[in-house]
Amino acid sequence: MNPTPEMNETLQELIDHHEIRKLLSVYCHGCDRGDEYRMAGVYREDAWDDHGSYKGPAREFAKFVMNAFATRRELLKGVHLLGQSLIRVIGNAAGAETYFIASSVVATEGGRKVVNLLSGRYVDNLVRENGQWRISKRVCVRDWSISLNVEKDWLENGNFVEGEMSGKDPSYAILGLEHPGLPLGS
Repeated sequence: MNPTPEMNETLQELIDHHEIRKLLSVYCHGCDRGDEYRMAGVYREDAWDDHGSYKGPAREFAKFVMNAFATRRELLKGVHLLGQSLIRVIGNAAGAETYFIASSVVATEGGRKVVNLLSGRYVDNLVRENGQWRISKRVCVRDWSISLNVEKDWLENGNFVEGEMSGKDPSYAILGLEHPGLPLGS
């Protein structure tokens, strides 16, 4: 059976949605593992990011985040969880709204630990260039946020492999990736 034009359009839409979701996952992986190269690589060269207090060139946002990780030692761990995405593709342009929850564990000056949770949405304009989707503009929308005191880490000594913000994280070996290392900061 030969595919109809409608079948080809549907197949291309599925591929585009998959590639865009994959791009969003690469961004989160880069941010969570302290990998500026991967985080910045999802953006076009001239992309813009509106990320709360940071509004500026998107690739510079990746550098800003990595420098904060390298110089501000209060951040202990951070993780993004991606939710559903609504994606609209028109030719080589796309718009996407993707829900997320970002969490971080930080140490306070008094030695306490605090968990910060941010629930929001990435609202992205994307373009396809040379067959690759890239974010051209991002607005990070805050829906809610909360900070909670950590009373106890019930699995602190549970013999789990701990996540790393480096190439030592087990994901790098299994995915065949190399980590450039955190910047030294300025």
